Amino acid sequence: MIRSRVTWLAATLLLAALVPVATAQGPAGKAAPNPECPRWREAFAGMPLRMVSIQAGSRNLALRVKLADSGERQAGGFQCAAHDEIKRHLILFDFGKEIFTQFHMQNVPAALDIAFVKDDGRIFAILKMDPSPTELYGPLGPFRYALEAHAGFFASQGIQQGEARLVVSPAR
Repeated sequence: MIRSRVTWLAATLLLAALVPVATAQGPAGKAAPNPECPRWREAFAGMPLRMVSIQAGSRNLALRVKLADSGERQAGGFQCAAHDEIKRHLILFDFGKEIFTQFHMQNVPAALDIAFVKDDGRIFAILKMDPSPTELYGPLGPFRYALEAHAGFFASQGIQQGEARLVVSPAR
C-alpha cells in the first residue's frame, strides 16, 4: 500500500511539473515565440560585414564576419538565428579594449564555438557552447575580441588556441 501511494505521489508530482512546460510550449509542443526575437533579429541583420584573417602556422585564412560593434548587436549575437544562418555566418565581437565578461546561449538554437582573442590578436582560448537558458561561458582572463562560429568550425580549419592569431584590419 505504501509503495503504491509513493508511486502515485511521484507520478502526480511529475505530471504537475510537466503541465506548465507543455502549456508554455503552446500547441503541438512547439516553443512559444520569444517576444525579444524581433529585436535580436534586427540587431543581427544590422551587423556590418568585415573581412578579417586568421594566421594558423603557415596558413592564412580570410574570413568574412558580421561585426557586433555596439551594445545592442553584442547582446543579440546569434539569438533567435536560424540554423542555416549559424552555419553560414561568423560573428566578431569587438569590445574596443580588453574586458572580462561571459557569454550565454539563451535563444540560440545550435551549439557554437567561440574563440577569445587578446588585443594583440592572439587566440588564447576556444570553447564549445551548447544551447542553454542559464549556462555562462568565458575564458580565464580578459579579451578584446570574441569570434563565434558553428560548433566544430575552428577544429575543421586547424585553428587551435595558443597557436593562431586573428588579424583585424582598421576600419576604413
